Formats: sequence, C-alpha cells, structure tokens
Amino acid sequence: MNPVTRVDPPLDRAARPCVLVWIDAEEAVVVRWRDGGAVVERVRSEVPGRRRSTGHVRHDPRVRHGGGGTPQSAGEPRRLEYLRQFIEGVADRLGPDEDVLILGSGTVRKRLERAIQDADGASSPARSVTNEAARRLTDPQLIARLREAIGEEAPRRN
Repeated sequence: MNPVTRVDPPLDRAARPCVLVWIDAEEAVVVRWRDGGAVVERVRSEVPGRRRSTGHVRHDPRVRHGGGGTPQSAGEPRRLEYLRQFIEGVADRLGPDEDVLILGSGTVRKRLERAIQDADGASSPARSVTNEAARRLTDPQLIARLREAIGEEAPRRN
C-alpha cells in the first residue's frame, strides 16, 4: 500500500485579502479592498509631538560634561508609551488572514511591522508583512497603490 502524499497548491496572493497602512506618529490610514471598491479608515493618534528645542540651556560649571539631568528627554518615555499604544491599536485593526503593506516616512512603519510580526509569532507563517518608505500620500494615491499590490486593474476612463 502506497502512502498518499498531499501537496497543497501554492497560495494565490491575489486571492488573499490585502490591507495597506500608511502610518506616522500623527495618524494611520488603513485601506482595504472590499466588494470591488476601496474602504479608507483614518486613525488619529494621541502621541504628543516631539520637543524640537529646549531653548537656552544654562550649564552649571560644577557639573561634568554629560552629567546632570537631560531636559530634552524628560517627556520621551511618556511619548514612547503613547506611540506603543497607538501602534498596537492600529495592529489590532488588521485581520490575521490579511497580507499587510505598510507605508510611511519614518520609523513608525518599522515599529508597526515588528508589532505585527511579534503578535503573529509562528501562528501565521503564510502572512506577508512588508514595509516601504513613502511620503504622505493622498487617498487616491493610496488606493492606486493598493490596487497595484493586489493586481486589480485600474478603471478605464472614457
């Protein structure tokens, strides 16, 4: 009696649902393709802005170089906690069966990619999560980028 070996066909990427996320520290734009059209969802963040300048800092001559408190980083742990919560909130909006394409101009996109991969662990090896650098895009540009990712034809104009 010969054992039967089952070989699953390769996953068809066009058949898998795909979601596009454009993200920075201020907001995330989640674009999905449903029923032949794009659905755009915006998620605003509560992450406080970075302090760009501390103004004039008077140095105490009795403190050695590099010593003393650093006022520049005073609010940074709080900001990073808000950023972590924002990224987790965006990651929770993404289905476990969706391939994810993350776009953004800074490092927040890499943090989101890492959060999704950490949440997936070994439970979802077939899911594709990629990130690409991109400037802020308009909704039509994001929809066009998602169309390209899923292989959907752009509508013809007369």
